Amino acid sequence: MRITFGRKSRIATLGAGLLIAAVVAVSGSGPALADTTDTGGTASLSVPVAVVAGLAHAKIVMLPATPASSSFDPTSGTNTVTQPVTGGNAEVTNLYGILQLGGSLVLINAGNGKSVTVTDMRLNFFTAALQGKLSGGTSRIALGYVRGIMSTSTNSGPPLTETFTTDEIDLSGKAATALNTALGTKVFIRGTDIGAFTTTFEATIS
Repeated sequence: MRITFGRKSRIATLGAGLLIAAVVAVSGSGPALADTTDTGGTASLSVPVAVVAGLAHAKIVMLPATPASSSFDPTSGTNTVTQPVTGGNAEVTNLYGILQLGGSLVLINAGNGKSVTVTDMRLNFFTAALQGKLSGGTSRIALGYVRGIMSTSTNSGPPLTETFTTDEIDLSGKAATALNTALGTKVFIRGTDIGAFTTTFEATIS
């Protein structure tokens, strides 16, 4: 079954997972949630060619690091970065939990030789954020926030397979500032639509 959520319901919808967690935490007599374990799959960010071209004009190159990969689709005009799902407890029916991603992204400023690597990426359904750690940082930051039309679907399988998509993720102000500082540029702007995101992953429930 596929469920689609419009832009106006984004905050309420993604907040559902946080609300469920809070209710269970304060209710000692309430039923326990089933434990979900994400066991594998893929997640892709399809970056519009306009964004890629804008970075290239500023001499910024973005490259995936193994096991992440990228491909260009001239028909849709997007450069898609695909990463493996490595774990987590995400569950799309309630938009609950965190989905862990593998691989990393390397951004290089060819004009001055500076570079930054984004690692430990994950999709956090509690905060509606795509998160990651920039080289030199000690903790993850929000790279971007889900702002578009979302949809979810679940296939009981076996194996149980879940899918989440959104047609827009916007660059966060914190990420824009951090990337501009690390790369010695001003090209990164808060609120830039950095692309559509989709993930399909397998899960077990106990």
